[in-house]
Amino acid sequence: MSVIKVFRSYMEEHHPHLAWKDWKVDVRVSSADDLKNEELKASIPNEFKGELTCWVFFYDGGESNVVFLLQDKQGLQDLGIGLLKGGELIKPICFL
Repeated sequence: MSVIKVFRSYMEEHHPHLAWKDWKVDVRVSSADDLKNEELKASIPNEFKGELTCWVFFYDGGESNVVFLLQDKQGLQDLGIGLLKGGELIKPICFL
């Protein structure tokens, strides 16, 4: 499933009040150790603790609402998705 479909499905099911905001996205490859949220770090299986592809979805005026989608470094396997609201992880989904 494409990144956008994974994002849209997650939002429609778990955060429908935010689903149709004008979301923007950024992508970067980073180390699991660089993640600031400890709960998010803990959700990553050990075999993926190296570099990850992290899709970050955000919208104007929603600085405290950020949706992340974590994948393996190559972007082939979805690891998890969740909403970070004010630094708190809300309704995370682990795909493994």
